[in-house]
Amino acid sequence: MKLIKVTLVFSLLALVFVAQTEAQNPIWEKWLTCNRIGTKALGSLLRETIPTVRNLLNCIDYNPPTDIGNSYLSKLKLYYELLKRGALDKTQCLIVPLKESVRLLRPYV
Repeated sequence: MKLIKVTLVFSLLALVFVAQTEAQNPIWEKWLTCNRIGTKALGSLLRETIPTVRNLLNCIDYNPPTDIGNSYLSKLKLYYELLKRGALDKTQCLIVPLKESVRLLRPYV
């Protein structure tokens, strides 16, 4: 008798779960579609990151110090110096990578 009750409870739970997942199926499909598009956009952006950063460093003529250490403050100072040179000294060097990023992401938006 207990086995029949347990079987009935589990079958009811299975029916509720199936009905609930079928009701939420369009929501999951939209989320998966959006996630797929975002993944493709991120992949295309990451593919171009290293050459773009290399071109940016060459354009602003920046040679980073050889030993910056492992602290966050030293890395933050390095990034600040890089962006300061790009934004204040040679703005065209910073605009070109931004335009390239827009060009890469435009099809996905």
